[in-house]
Amino acid sequence: MSKKQFIKRHHLIVNKLRKKPSSFDEIQDYLKIQSELEEENYEMEIRTFQRDLKEIASLYSIEIEYNRSSKVYEIIQDVNEINNDRLVESFELFNALSLTENLSKYIILEKRRPMGTENMFGILHAIKNRFIIQFLHEKFWDVDQDKKTRIVHPLALKESKYRWYLVALDEKDNRIKSFALDRISNVVISQKKFQYPDSYNPEIAFQNSFGIINDGTPAQKIVLSFTFEQGKYIKSLPMHLSQKIIIDNEKELRIELFLQPTYDFAMELLSIGKEVKVLEPKELQNKIIRRFEEALKRYKE
Repeated sequence: MSKKQFIKRHHLIVNKLRKKPSSFDEIQDYLKIQSELEEENYEMEIRTFQRDLKEIASLYSIEIEYNRSSKVYEIIQDVNEINNDRLVESFELFNALSLTENLSKYIILEKRRPMGTENMFGILHAIKNRFIIQFLHEKFWDVDQDKKTRIVHPLALKESKYRWYLVALDEKDNRIKSFALDRISNVVISQKKFQYPDSYNPEIAFQNSFGIINDGTPAQKIVLSFTFEQGKYIKSLPMHLSQKIIIDNEKELRIELFLQPTYDFAMELLSIGKEVKVLEPKELQNKIIRRFEEALKRYKE
């Protein structure tokens, strides 16, 4: 069996047990069905299954144990569930892109700029070891497109809108900023150490942010009303962790959020257009109205 099959079998076992605790026979039946669907062989003996459980614990920090009273295997600990889900997604995408040429022509990829992930491992190494880094940075809005040298204290990596950002303290003005990985180059990791700020916690810093902008704007209650059709999408893919449903009927989906009404959040609302209406706060509602009026004015010029 190839390494790819081993990894896929691990993922199938975890996927089955995440849905519900299952006996070995139920897991075997599931693997048999998947084997037939994918024209692979994921079936195994109980001894192999026991070895797989140890490998799953070691590789993914997912602890699976046998419950003797109910006679099923169940996940008792999944430390990095979000990270593991992303690993599975990446693996499934890799599998899809590895199909024969006869099938790969049916996979249409977006043509986009590389995400800058080639620097991710080095930056994570610098974050872990508290090493100051230097790089060239190119701003989106610079007319002359000059790249500027930055010397920063790397604090975290954050994903937003299919882009990765380095959150770092810029030595130039001692402010914490975000730098898109696809806009930086010539990364140099120095051996010079920095002191990680005791008061800074990346998760807390961005818990009330919609995207990557954290400009100090106070978080507040925001109430939005969506059309019935758009509401289905918002329920399946919530806008923010704080999302609460207030009204859900055939006329509208009304939700409440608690976050910072920053520029990137306003842009998201504008992108939804007439399918959403800001009910609270009034300041954000007026801001969206002004943006639509400005857009209409441009079309009339």
